[in-house]
Amino acid sequence: MTKADEDAAERSPRRAATEAAGGYAADTIPDKATRARSFGAVADTYDRGRPGWPAEAIEWLLGPEPLDVLELGAGTGKLTAALLAAGHRVTALEPSAGMREVLAARVGDAPDATVIDGRAEQIPLDDAGVDAVVVGSAFHWFDREPTLEEIGRVLRPPGLFGLLGNRYDTSVDWQRRLRKVTGAGMIYRGNHWPKQAELRERFAEVEDRTFAHRMEVDPAMLRDYLASLSWVATMPPAERDTHLAAVDEFWANEPDLKGRTSATLAWRTPVRRARVLRIR
Repeated sequence: MTKADEDAAERSPRRAATEAAGGYAADTIPDKATRARSFGAVADTYDRGRPGWPAEAIEWLLGPEPLDVLELGAGTGKLTAALLAAGHRVTALEPSAGMREVLAARVGDAPDATVIDGRAEQIPLDDAGVDAVVVGSAFHWFDREPTLEEIGRVLRPPGLFGLLGNRYDTSVDWQRRLRKVTGAGMIYRGNHWPKQAELRERFAEVEDRTFAHRMEVDPAMLRDYLASLSWVATMPPAERDTHLAAVDEFWANEPDLKGRTSATLAWRTPVRRARVLRIR
């Protein structure tokens, strides 16, 4: 990707939609600490509503050989499970007790999985202890500079750092209309990840790729997905109920969904891969 391409990506329609919907950059999330803590209380809802991760994305990111992988902000373990299924040995770090409980229930019995408490800014691992560090839809909750320093510390050369995200495929008409109803565009923040240029100060190679995947949802799962978003989870109860009722009304009246018990929700998974640590 050229510098011009990257600049264009940073000014994408996704960012414009965010700003139009009252969105914000990741480093200026209002009430960031409160919202980050909100996930523990909605861990089961989060687990039911959030999408998984395509195997093709993990294979491209990490390659075919088994690696020692540290996952930061592992949440309820959907990415953890996908990493294990790909044959990797995974240490899953999650600071929220509520999320970690669901995570441990999902992967705790797997011989190649270790679940730990901790923060990305102070990783409780030895220097040069892992081959790769990955983050799925969580980096915006971290303090950027100390986290990047810690990632560099725990990586074993040559070192690989991967960022993954999931977002609606808005080429699907009803999904684009749903975002207008729910304001879900607010979760697609500019400055969500370190830019390529920033990562190139630490790694020799930085690449982007996007993967498509799908999940079957019913009205309850769609509601759970919206309810698990931090800005919805921290709403006053009456406001949250009104917001989520709009999702039920949307399903009942949307021409592409009306009368159906389930639908296919299309996702786009952007991946940013940084390889080969620079000596600093």
